[in-house]
Amino acid sequence: MSVTGTRKRLADLGAVASGLAHEIRNPLNSLYINSQILAEMLTALPETTDRKEELLSLARANMKVTRRLNDILSEFLRFARPTATEFVVADLNRVVADTLRFLEVDFARRGIELDSSFHPEPLPLFADEKQLRQVLLNILLNAEEAMDKEQKVVRVTTGSERGRPFVRITDNGRGIPREDRKQIFQLFFSTRKNGTGLGLPIVRKIVREHGGKIGIRSREGRGTTVTISLPSEVQSKARIKLQAEGRSLPEKVR
Repeated sequence: MSVTGTRKRLADLGAVASGLAHEIRNPLNSLYINSQILAEMLTALPETTDRKEELLSLARANMKVTRRLNDILSEFLRFARPTATEFVVADLNRVVADTLRFLEVDFARRGIELDSSFHPEPLPLFADEKQLRQVLLNILLNAEEAMDKEQKVVRVTTGSERGRPFVRITDNGRGIPREDRKQIFQLFFSTRKNGTGLGLPIVRKIVREHGGKIGIRSREGRGTTVTISLPSEVQSKARIKLQAEGRSLPEKVR
């Protein structure tokens, strides 16, 4: 199938997903509002009312479930719909630094040491900065959730290998069990209690749309390392030009 045909098929699937999500979200919102009204009515009842707390607990549970389902729908749409990308010339060092500044207060509050090391020269990319920040945030928040030791450390490194800029994020958290490592990019698979199982599939989708690669190494009890390798500005522009011409992409763009 040609690049144009693939894009059309993905756009059609995205449109179907949007329609289904809309049909599901409307009754979900109604259920949430009705549960909210019911909770307010139950709260106003006298404390002596029979089974008041039990009924109030059920109403609040319904609200919690509908909120979670709504969040899952939103995440699914982000994965399924073709995203409008705004490619600009960016420096990977700056994108990473901006993302770390956004998280440094929260990391410090949780006692997590954030150790960063940047490539001495700019690492020019042709990329969507907003999407790259989303990728980095998802991975860093996963690292934050995985912390289970007294001394918590997240190390972030940028560099260049074979002309391709990369960012590497390493944590000393609980690691990923061997039996879970092959499933971490599967839709709806999550080891987190309240995870949607869409974070890493979205990350991989964005990285691939940028012509990049993502690799994950992990040892249970020792931590996890995520490496994202991206094409340089020149490589990206050559890749996008080939896509626009409807030509097959080579394995490597020089």
